[in-house]
Amino acid sequence: MNNYKYIGKDRAYISGYAKATGKIRYITDVQLPGMLTGKALRSPYPHAKILNIDTSEAEKVPGVKIVLTGKNVDQNKWGPITKDQYLIAVDKVNYVGDEVAVVAAVDETACEEALGKIKVEYEPLPAVLDMFEAMKEGAPLIHKEFPKNINPHLEIEKGDVDETFATADYVFEDEYYTPRVHQCYLETMGGVSVWDERGCVTIYAGTQNPSWCRRNYAHALNVPVEKVRVVQVPYGGAFGGKLDMQAHPLGALIARYAGQPVRFVLDRGEDFQCGLPRLPMHFKLKTAWSREGDFLGKDVYILCDNGAYANYGTAPAVTAMYRIDILYKIRNVRSKMDLVYTNKIPTGCYRGFGNAQMHYALESQIDRVAEELGIEPAELRLRNVTTPGYVNPYGWKVNSCEAAQCIQKATEDSNFLGKKKKFEFENKKNEPETRRGIGMGIAVHVSGNRSFLKEFEGAAVLLRLNEEGRLYVYSNEPDMGQGIRTVLAVSAAEILDLPLEMIDVPEAVDTNIVPFGLGCFASRGTYMASSATKQATIDLRSKLFMTASKMMRKPEDELMMQDNAVVWKRDDSKKISVKEVAWQYVCDNAGQQMLGEGSFLPDVEYPDETKYGNISGGYSYACVVAEIEVNTETGEIKTTDVWAAHDVGQPINPMAVEGQIAGGIGQGMGWVLMEEMKFDKDGKMLNPNFLDYQIPTAYDMPNIHTTIVDSFEPTSGYGAKSVGEVAIIPIVPAINNAVYNAIGIRFHELPITADKVLKKLEEKR
Repeated sequence: MNNYKYIGKDRAYISGYAKATGKIRYITDVQLPGMLTGKALRSPYPHAKILNIDTSEAEKVPGVKIVLTGKNVDQNKWGPITKDQYLIAVDKVNYVGDEVAVVAAVDETACEEALGKIKVEYEPLPAVLDMFEAMKEGAPLIHKEFPKNINPHLEIEKGDVDETFATADYVFEDEYYTPRVHQCYLETMGGVSVWDERGCVTIYAGTQNPSWCRRNYAHALNVPVEKVRVVQVPYGGAFGGKLDMQAHPLGALIARYAGQPVRFVLDRGEDFQCGLPRLPMHFKLKTAWSREGDFLGKDVYILCDNGAYANYGTAPAVTAMYRIDILYKIRNVRSKMDLVYTNKIPTGCYRGFGNAQMHYALESQIDRVAEELGIEPAELRLRNVTTPGYVNPYGWKVNSCEAAQCIQKATEDSNFLGKKKKFEFENKKNEPETRRGIGMGIAVHVSGNRSFLKEFEGAAVLLRLNEEGRLYVYSNEPDMGQGIRTVLAVSAAEILDLPLEMIDVPEAVDTNIVPFGLGCFASRGTYMASSATKQATIDLRSKLFMTASKMMRKPEDELMMQDNAVVWKRDDSKKISVKEVAWQYVCDNAGQQMLGEGSFLPDVEYPDETKYGNISGGYSYACVVAEIEVNTETGEIKTTDVWAAHDVGQPINPMAVEGQIAGGIGQGMGWVLMEEMKFDKDGKMLNPNFLDYQIPTAYDMPNIHTTIVDSFEPTSGYGAKSVGEVAIIPIVPAINNAVYNAIGIRFHELPITADKVLKKLEEKR
């Protein structure tokens, strides 16, 4: 880590005051003249033909402006990967929640009354709700162009896998299952849309990828991309769930036909019912080992439940196949995957993005391997974990890597080995009602992912210095609560030595203003944006020096930035303020303000047809140790302490990094211990609210001991790597392994709820 002036210091979020005081404006605060409310009528069936829709009575409701069905609007099937979904269903519905008709009215009350008067005649069709059943011969086809409901089937193999398993000293086989879980962001999906007289639409939306999603929205609306403007206003969280969303273009469609602005925002039940939760996965995992503890090979089959529509499902499914293969030095790997349609809620992206599901399986199995080989869990991992300079079988390159330091730090700080042996002894000898356990898990994640989008990887930043010396930073990496606006400000301040109060990062990302960008996903925000900002500030600084050189009559190479001024290196009393330089530049250029442009293109490549090619400029690592208590009378599991050691390169804002780690731990605890979307036999969600869908509260949170290990990523502008997603990944297997240490039972299915614990304890007895 370097000794920077601004970077590496704790900073309050730029948006912190506005959020704390309630002054920040979210989607539901956007008010436009003549704005209507939009609502959708949703299918009560998981699979059915639409025979007829009668909207005549709904159209008579006072305050109703328009009622639309799939057959009286101009729309295309759309989707970010597979174009398989209409904005409004046309001939049939494919899950409980599918949009059948929409209403625009003066208020929500009128909308609800109108929805209740729409008469739909359905012909129910056989539904398939189980991903294993969906692949069988004769199963109902959800999309006729995909036989056996598979979209897609993929296979990846590197090395001699069969020979490796045939000659290995030990082969371990297990099956694991992870369910649908919701991102549980505070603000539900939705937006406000308005069309102008030129036939252009502006969509005010909470989205992670403003520039990119407008391309898909334009296709859905059957308009040119240049006629779609997306303004990403502040929004209440996403965690991967708000990339391309049905709610945004659907709201725009309603506004087009209504001829007025329309707010289309889901209520909480709708958001649960038709959001884009985590992709459920079933793993058949085999690993090969030598008796000395060398990790020789991995062979996995993954079955994934996409739900009714594809959305981004392919991306996390593919990620689960091979991203973890940069965590350990393993040369022989084979992955097979089937992603299948079912008549359930469509799935999408969630923090960890397929990589989290695979880590749960492999890191749980590695603990079993360690026990059966007689090697301590930390030692087994240290023998095999990746190191700087390693190139894995897919051509992925490791630059900075302090995975070993993470393992050593977390296990030493927690006294992992001592407690593990102590708890094992106490639990077997005394058989207490409350049994303590400790477990560990390690993880890797990318800093950007070139395999996600073929077009390009990288980021661009535009700077504007006005005549008063105030700097404006424009980026397409949206702030969704992770603090990227603060990262941008700090990154700019470092080169220009401007006080942070003189730097503005607009809270809204407007695709008509900011550079084109891919948005925030794949843990790319800080890595990309800080690097691009550095280049932009270097460009702006050169213009400052050029203008100041003429004003001061000093050579440009003898100038430096210091305390909001351009200073002569030989005598720091000779200086001129940034404000004066900015004003002179405006005067010299007939009003043109000083601009700085910068971009960052990491050394990555789109993989070839064999999946070979370096996909990420840098990799982040983490080790988590979790200490828990299991009440053997109630089955309750309580996490008491967590030690988290992370390699995130040079932290731009350490306080924000620690906040991300704590948030990831909380979300991971919910996933491993309590969260699951439940459905009845007809595909209807049974727990679509925060009363029945339980997530951790402050009461459930453990004591968190965070360490950011010493690391620096040479490929990025300031040495930073990612933290957002790697923060959630290792806590899940760590708690699972801790449960085994406490009660001697390994769980292969999430979540590990109290009733499952009691059932397993009874079986063990």
